[in-house]
Amino acid sequence: MTPQPSTPTPSTPERPAFVMLNGQIVPFAEARISIMAPGLTFAATVFEGMRAYWNEGDGQLYVFRLQDHLRRQDFSMKLIELDEPPTAEETGQQVLEILRANGLREDCYIRTQSYVDEWGDMTATGPVGSSVICRSRPRTDAFETGKHFVVVSWRRNTDDASPPRIKATANYLNSRLAGLEAKHGGFGGAIILNHDGSVAEGPGGCIFMRRGDVLITPTVNDGILESITRETLLSLAGDLGIKTAERKVGRTELYLADELFYCGTGQEITPMLSVDRKAIADGRPGVVTRQLQTAYDGLVRGNNTRYQDWLTPVWPNRDAGS
Repeated sequence: MTPQPSTPTPSTPERPAFVMLNGQIVPFAEARISIMAPGLTFAATVFEGMRAYWNEGDGQLYVFRLQDHLRRQDFSMKLIELDEPPTAEETGQQVLEILRANGLREDCYIRTQSYVDEWGDMTATGPVGSSVICRSRPRTDAFETGKHFVVVSWRRNTDDASPPRIKATANYLNSRLAGLEAKHGGFGGAIILNHDGSVAEGPGGCIFMRRGDVLITPTVNDGILESITRETLLSLAGDLGIKTAERKVGRTELYLADELFYCGTGQEITPMLSVDRKAIADGRPGVVTRQLQTAYDGLVRGNNTRYQDWLTPVWPNRDAGS
């Protein structure tokens, strides 16, 4: 039977009580920037999205790969030339402070931003504003059920035009257009191709494909964000004895895959059940996908001591209620 996509159900995220704005904790409703800020008018903004995971046994909330995210944000800020933005150390402390201010003791999502504030032209590099926001965000149902994907008509922006390896808000217009096309077609996710027809990524995540005994993903020079989740899964695959390869992937290769999954901070690891209404294998989440999901969940919650350095505890001791 040909798999039929279903229209995704929209959800409204819970708004936090407090956010961090320019280094100060303020009520969410009072967090404002200028309507003429180049960060808004010219998309002179970079950001990071990261997750924190609750471990009930430890009574602890762990931010996953906080320092790696902040190093990537430093690179993004350097490339778009922001004057005297917050340091990684300052932003890292702000992340912990705002999680504590909101009393979060559950899985959540964190977004850090740096942007040109006040008033300026397209090439303004300051003054620089910053924000940190966090909110409760449980795992999506698609982690278990998977989604149906489609290859969209939009092509990926290129490294010599608007480099996708940085998390600049300007790049996400390309992602928005791709996501809207998929949504209007009733699909759960989009796949974006490069101009040579090879697979890049989705609007908010990287793509892995299993063919035979090899897990394959496009290279970091194939129009993708240098994804921290992608790098994490390559490490976990090695631990599980799964062969991996980073190389170009063709569109029609996707139809031949034994498994496909989509990965990123927001969706974690989402099984891809079909592409362009063509079922992937038997149209159900694959064995390797499930292996990696289990390993990933154990890692991010602090149950894998090998990767303990990737976790930053939020609460000052094991008793999160104190």
